[in-house]
Amino acid sequence: MESVASQLMDDRDTSWERALDAVRFTLRVPSALSTLIRGSYAGIIMPKDFMRLLGFPGCNSAALVRAAHMQPAKEQPNTEELEAAVDQLGVRSAAVMLSINFVCQSVLDSSPPEKLWTPIMRDMMNEVEVGYHFGMSADSLGPEAGMLVGFSQWAGLAILLGRNHRDFSDWIDAGSPERSQQLMAFGCEAYQAGSLVLQQLGFGADIATAAAISVGELQAGLIEASPQVQTWRAARQWVRALSNGENYPADKASQEAFPELVLPVMSELGRDATPEHLAMLFEAIAKVRNEKSRWTWHLPKPSYEDSAREVAKYRSTRAQSSARTLTITSR
Repeated sequence: MESVASQLMDDRDTSWERALDAVRFTLRVPSALSTLIRGSYAGIIMPKDFMRLLGFPGCNSAALVRAAHMQPAKEQPNTEELEAAVDQLGVRSAAVMLSINFVCQSVLDSSPPEKLWTPIMRDMMNEVEVGYHFGMSADSLGPEAGMLVGFSQWAGLAILLGRNHRDFSDWIDAGSPERSQQLMAFGCEAYQAGSLVLQQLGFGADIATAAAISVGELQAGLIEASPQVQTWRAARQWVRALSNGENYPADKASQEAFPELVLPVMSELGRDATPEHLAMLFEAIAKVRNEKSRWTWHLPKPSYEDSAREVAKYRSTRAQSSARTLTITSR
């Protein structure tokens, strides 16, 4: 918890401890995964090393083939298929996708009710895809960071769901969006858990801190001077605005952080002059908004329906196992 929490909490604040407990309860990050993510995102792991590190327990390598080809893949793709997928996606994007898949799979391993996990993961992927398209157009961000910006908004909620289904269901049923209600229900807030997810996965303290400040909308004094924090905060504002159907965020500083994405003023001819790169971005975002993201590489199976059946199977197996344990104990 060092670095993120130590920069943002005071000595009396226990919420970061609770957030870390929720993250560690839900995620058991293999060292090979965090090594892969850390090196890949920093650009120091080559495709050959990436392939070597893919053998960690719980790795859903088929997700990369699905992401590359937008179609179902075999449960265990062969080496050639994986190499082709990683080559097409790029090492950094593949690492981000694996990390998101790992978090979603870990949450689903807790067998949450479908009515709880499906909306979160659908909304998550809508913003992950919006972030991807935004990052493709934002010169100083890139698609990999764009996906992380979208993911960071929902990662914490997914972790809190995985930690305790009943508490999460009660919080949803209460219908109160205030952050104070999250603190009362879970002992921490979703933005805290989300930032610690990024740190535990291996993206580093700087990104985790930037995510905490931008998603939590914190005023963190001198930390805000960090260019990465400013970029993440601006990107968060952009992804939110685009997801809501707006062409740019209302915040002037966020607009100026990515000036190449702001619509130009009216042309001399009196018509809107939308550059081609902006027209392409708005078209891609409109498709996500209207049709919802069709990306399913974050799921254990190629579709939400198949994944829901898989999760239901987990739940049934766990219930039977618990019943047998209870019977043996009571004898």
